[in-house]
Amino acid sequence: MRRCTSFRNSEGITYNGFPYEPILFDIEIKQESGTQGGVSLTINDYTKAIQARMQAYGGGVGFLATIIVVNAGALDQPPEIVEEFEVIGASSANYIVTFELGVENALAKTFPRRRQTRDFCQWRYKEGSTCGYTGGLPTCDLTLRGPNGCAAHSNTLRFGAYPGINSNGARYG
Repeated sequence: MRRCTSFRNSEGITYNGFPYEPILFDIEIKQESGTQGGVSLTINDYTKAIQARMQAYGGGVGFLATIIVVNAGALDQPPEIVEEFEVIGASSANYIVTFELGVENALAKTFPRRRQTRDFCQWRYKEGSTCGYTGGLPTCDLTLRGPNGCAAHSNTLRFGAYPGINSNGARYG
């Protein structure tokens, strides 16, 4: 078990355009043989702002929590560590808030990450590396032949779906 008490910055910082205020917190990493690891995050909540959010959202259980470690002396650099956890438990007493963080539930994830569909384009509209549309039309209905789809945009070669998928309902296997 490792413990890290963090209060490195006594002043706020701006990282990736978002302001962050200093706060006293402890992180305890749990790694025991034969069990699934986890993280315990304890925060001093003197204003009770976090406790108010916990009450509004059921403690945040089931929410995702991202822990990002950055070098305050090199805020223009990418983060040193980025880890994502699921909140599996939460508690508060007096001015102390504790979140138990565990690994994400693999059964709740979409698999495979990209679905193959016949009619629905999976690309983000006007994204350069996928959709690639650079014309003046402001929207797309993400279809191939729809009234505002790839054909209307003269962009059928970059359609992000699979029109050749069997559509007559036949099943194989």
